[in-house]
Amino acid sequence: MVLSAFSFGRKWGNGEVLLKEALMAAEAKGIEVRFYRICDYEVHNCKTCNVGAFCPGVREVEKCIYKDDTPFLVEEFLNSDGILMAAPVYALTPNSLFFAFRDRVFGPKMDIARELVGLPMPSWAKGRFKARPGGLISVGGALTEHWTSMGLMSLYSGTFSAQTEVVDHINAYAIADPGAATTRPDWLKRAALLGENVADALLTGDHRWRGDEGGICPCCHLNHLTMVPGNKQVICVVCSIYGDVHIEDGNLTFDWPDTEEYRKDNRLTVQGKKEHLLEIRRCIAEYEPLKEKAMEDLQKYKDYNACEIMSPSRAAKKAAQP
Repeated sequence: MVLSAFSFGRKWGNGEVLLKEALMAAEAKGIEVRFYRICDYEVHNCKTCNVGAFCPGVREVEKCIYKDDTPFLVEEFLNSDGILMAAPVYALTPNSLFFAFRDRVFGPKMDIARELVGLPMPSWAKGRFKARPGGLISVGGALTEHWTSMGLMSLYSGTFSAQTEVVDHINAYAIADPGAATTRPDWLKRAALLGENVADALLTGDHRWRGDEGGICPCCHLNHLTMVPGNKQVICVVCSIYGDVHIEDGNLTFDWPDTEEYRKDNRLTVQGKKEHLLEIRRCIAEYEPLKEKAMEDLQKYKDYNACEIMSPSRAAKKAAQP
């Protein structure tokens, strides 16, 4: 069993400390562990290539226009049996390195539900798509969770396509300066427990939630909800299940019916991802008869270019060319 850990913070930073504490605990249970400090790799941001509905990497990872370490990291992920991810919080969310990794390593090409809607599986991934247990660690320097509120929910977005089933997560805060995590035995102990929980999920094949009790949502165990005006429904921002909200004695309470109606769009399940792919198909089908007219109308916006400010670095490179 191989547990791969991806760190998106600085070298020897607090996220790395907590991640390695988790890895040591998993290794003590007999799990083979691997650590990837992503700032040491070349991972370019996604360019959102205009090639059909999905990126060329769906057909072949190496077809991406950027020749960097992404194909290697895709292979390392596919060779793993479980994963950990840790990222620092910048302005409520993880840093941009995490999002570049998410978009290039995962995304549509790694969608485990493709076969369920009749889309071909990429040849490079056949037989290697599977549900993997995972753990998430968000790290922030604020003294409370108020300024780290979107850390874990953003990390969850890196788990959807490949069906990483989160069994534990930590929102660590009040550790800002390098090395500060080593002074917090509470966070170190909690990180070790996370490593043990993911290891146990690997060893048993049981990917049930093993983290702290709490969190309003029964699926992602977070507290991020959006209201639906005009009725009593709420939706989890992370996993997209529906619930009903009630006020009893001045307190909010929530019901989360485990029914098709309320949970068919659950992003944490293969069925939810299937619904999403079918939704995209419907969107494409509705646009198809309008496509030719849209391309004609687009010319108006292509021609409106006097206001465009070009890249000075690209202009310099172009001027330097013989």
